[in-house]
Amino acid sequence: MSLTEDQKRKIDARIKKDRLNQYGDPADTVYAGGNPLFDMNSGKMLDRFEYILRRHPDWLSK
Repeated sequence: MSLTEDQKRKIDARIKKDRLNQYGDPADTVYAGGNPLFDMNSGKMLDRFEYILRRHPDWLSK
């Protein structure tokens, strides 16, 4: 997934406005393993913005 810098800024502004954590989840969210970007099955890391848009696909359309 390739996002422009403007799209990334829009996502980060939404996170700040809604007082979410850096992954777009409620601020008090706790993750198994400490990080939602690590896929234990594949051993790979997801891009932070890809993770956010999988959970919130409508954020760029507003």
